[in-house]
Amino acid sequence: MSYPELDWRASFQQQVNNRKSLFEIVISPRKSLKPPDGPGIKYKSDLLKSCKFQYIHKLAVQLSDPCELETILGQKHINNKLLYGLEPHPQLLSNKSFLPLEWFDDFEYDPMSVERWLSIDNLVAFALVQKRDSEEWVWHPVTVADYDRSSYLWTVMENGDCWEVPRVRLCFVYENPICFVERIRVALDNRSYAENRLRFYYLRQLVDVEDFFDPSANTEQRISQKSGKEALDAFKCIYRKVHIMLSLNLYLEQNKWLKINPVAVKLHKIDRSFKDNVRGMYDFSGRHASIRRIIMYSHPAVTQALEKVHYECEIVRRMALFSLDSNSSMTMAEFRTMNEAQLKRTMRYLKNGWIENITMQVHGSLLESGRGWFDVTVDKWTMYQFMKLYRLIEQIKFRMQTALRDMVQKSTEEYCHRLCDPCSLALSIEENFTWQGNLIDSPFDSGKRPVFNLLLEMGDDVPYYSTHPDEFSLCLETLFDEAVARTHDIQVIDPSLFGSLIFDPDLYLSSMGLIDPVIQQQKEHLALLYRKTIILLKAYAARFMEFKELFFTNLVEYIGTVRSSKTSLQVKEEISFQIRMCESLERTLPLSIVIGSFCINVHPLREALIQKRRELIAALLKMLTERLRVKTSDIVFDYNEIIRIMCEKPTSIEHIYEIRAFMETTPELLEKLEDRMKTVVFEYEILEYFRYALPDPDFYQKWHALAFPQKIMKQMISVYEFHEGEVDKFRKQQVSDEAGFGSRVEEVNVHISKFTTVYDVSKVAEVSIEVKKLWRTVQELMQYGETLNKRQDLFELPAIDLSNLFELRESFESFKNLWTFGAEYNNVEETWRENPLSSVAVDVVARIISQYKASFESLIDQFEEQPQIQDVVHTFLKRVKSFEPYLTVIKLLQHPLLEPIHWAQLAKSAGIKVKVSLATNFELFLANKIDQHLDMLRELIQKAEEQKDESERIQAEEEEIRRKEQEYMENRQMRRLQRTEI
Repeated sequence: MSYPELDWRASFQQQVNNRKSLFEIVISPRKSLKPPDGPGIKYKSDLLKSCKFQYIHKLAVQLSDPCELETILGQKHINNKLLYGLEPHPQLLSNKSFLPLEWFDDFEYDPMSVERWLSIDNLVAFALVQKRDSEEWVWHPVTVADYDRSSYLWTVMENGDCWEVPRVRLCFVYENPICFVERIRVALDNRSYAENRLRFYYLRQLVDVEDFFDPSANTEQRISQKSGKEALDAFKCIYRKVHIMLSLNLYLEQNKWLKINPVAVKLHKIDRSFKDNVRGMYDFSGRHASIRRIIMYSHPAVTQALEKVHYECEIVRRMALFSLDSNSSMTMAEFRTMNEAQLKRTMRYLKNGWIENITMQVHGSLLESGRGWFDVTVDKWTMYQFMKLYRLIEQIKFRMQTALRDMVQKSTEEYCHRLCDPCSLALSIEENFTWQGNLIDSPFDSGKRPVFNLLLEMGDDVPYYSTHPDEFSLCLETLFDEAVARTHDIQVIDPSLFGSLIFDPDLYLSSMGLIDPVIQQQKEHLALLYRKTIILLKAYAARFMEFKELFFTNLVEYIGTVRSSKTSLQVKEEISFQIRMCESLERTLPLSIVIGSFCINVHPLREALIQKRRELIAALLKMLTERLRVKTSDIVFDYNEIIRIMCEKPTSIEHIYEIRAFMETTPELLEKLEDRMKTVVFEYEILEYFRYALPDPDFYQKWHALAFPQKIMKQMISVYEFHEGEVDKFRKQQVSDEAGFGSRVEEVNVHISKFTTVYDVSKVAEVSIEVKKLWRTVQELMQYGETLNKRQDLFELPAIDLSNLFELRESFESFKNLWTFGAEYNNVEETWRENPLSSVAVDVVARIISQYKASFESLIDQFEEQPQIQDVVHTFLKRVKSFEPYLTVIKLLQHPLLEPIHWAQLAKSAGIKVKVSLATNFELFLANKIDQHLDMLRELIQKAEEQKDESERIQAEEEEIRRKEQEYMENRQMRRLQRTEI
């Protein structure tokens, strides 16, 4: 069982101060009630029936020292504090006393009446009093002066000091000390019994929960049918009280730390006149003065002050820590800002305005009471703590704490209700919940206004919300904790009310704590519901993963893929699919949806997905339009190409015949193009199916292509008429070209005859250039003659005789080869001489020399009848043969074993003044007559080969030595590993 942290102290204090309730609680269980025999109230408890009293006369041995009395009290484990010390604030879970001991003093212990005690002269006694200059209470010898019958107090004096003490703290010297101590012990037991009973009954009120301890419905029905409603109500009252007491007794026996003992449950017959009899039997009017002196409400200013405090506390009860009255949902940042501002305003009032108002109201009210119990100008702590003002301020503090706790409890309940009620349907979901239904209808919409706004967006990895759902739980719990925690920062009114007293600066009102069961339960419930709701939010967002591919579809790549892989019919199906998907998005995606306390705005994402589908549709239609534009453009280009070929102005008779041949194939070409255009028109119908408006250029191009065949057929008639006139013009041109061809042949014949008299070998380069030009002219004449003969055939004229031109070409070919080969060889040989030796390939040079030698030898027979030309051939042949011996020299010089030292020795032997190597050109060696030092060169090569052999032999020997050493080391290491004595 746990106890709520509510302000029970004020209620408990009120019950304690209520003297009538006290006597009903304490005295009613006693059976030995009887009217008093004389002055004062006398009653005898059950505990006293077994006691044996011993009375002594005043002549008996008397007490001489208070230490003897203290010794007897110590033997009974009674200290002085039990007689005077009271707890100013009754505590429910405490064993400290809060009832005056004199209330439980049994007068039957007194051996004599008051009059007999007062009849003794100079009556001496020991009284438990407090010295003026000391805070300690001690038993002190005093002289009894008087007795007040209204307050039941004895007046005692000592050395000018006067005190009023109850009989329980006054022991006469002629009284038996053992009986006096027994009297105190019985009073202590009775007070402990009464205080325990008060605590028990108040605890019973706390746990008296409506309908929890009521009888069963069947029992109530039977009693109601047999006895009526009044009997049922009386039975339910008794039944509830009895069962509450039984449950409490069982719990108190198991939980000794509560420091409350069980109370026996006794059932008695109900005597309706019992209260009236008790009231008539006892009259408390005589104790009015005593009660007035004890109770706190002894001055009207107190009631007035408490009324004003109550008014200020009611204002606080109506305040709120949170702002929850927004008519529309908001973002988490707006909610946090609004509630932080509300908490700031409320705390500003609680810390400043509330404290100041209560302080001024209490101060103004108590000033009217003047000096006395409620003097607000008190400047001593000891006096302040014994004044009724102290109890009043404590009650005001308790009232303020109660109001503060009520405000906190009300605010937290409203906070939790506002945030949790919309999420109540999420309580039953599991951790692995997935959103299975459609995306429009929410099974978690409680019908209550949502608190928060969320914007659903598509991220690179997953869909996400404008505010991460996990942040809500942390933010709401932080606001909750901060609001509850900050209510503990409100100071008490004591420092501001009492300017003459010094207080600790850290005195604050007590409020509901974070570990309070109610607060913990609210916080846990809030955290649980929002953890469940966050699962719903994540599950709903996860459903949009199916749209991620669409959202991030690259338009260019998508169109490129479709363009390269799909036909027009497939494109049509793709467009139809995209249209269906777009309509599906419009049907299945909501503008917004409510999940718990969240209103999720899906509209931007929905519009983005729909717009993406529309863009894909538009891009596909545009792509199809472009594809048809290209196809139509190709067809139009082919049509234009036909017209261009037909309408070309002929440059020759051959051209006319080519155009006519092409025109003969035009009908077939037009038929093929029309078939292609029919396919394109069918694809254009796809665009019309989707009601797509073609751009103006594409529209004109389409109909232009459809009209082209008729246009071409009309153009063909005009071309035939034009060609008739062109044929006559070209016939006249042919006669003119035939005459010009004959004159050009004569001119070439004259030029060729001049080369038969050229014998200067030194001008071989210039002659070869002229020969090549003349040969090219002969070739062109041959081609031109063939062209003229073809035209003659087209004009149906006799062919031109080209035999003399063929003979001229055959006779000139030998001259052309002679001077061409001679010029080429000169260039090749010059290259061999001038290039470095390393770049001269002997095999290639030998092959080239062999080819040129064979070519010149074949020309000797062709010029038998021309000896001078034959001498020119021999000159070139001799030059070729003269270079052939140098191949051996080049081969020797390119020997790979020749080192720089060998080149130096060769240069020295040949008299070459410069450094030679393979980078030196062959011309330098020829200039220094290297062919005369071939023996020296061969000796150097032989010596280089011997040195190489010797070096290889030495290297092989060294390698063999290293191998044997390595083998020896390996064997030695193996032997060391195999030795056992190491």
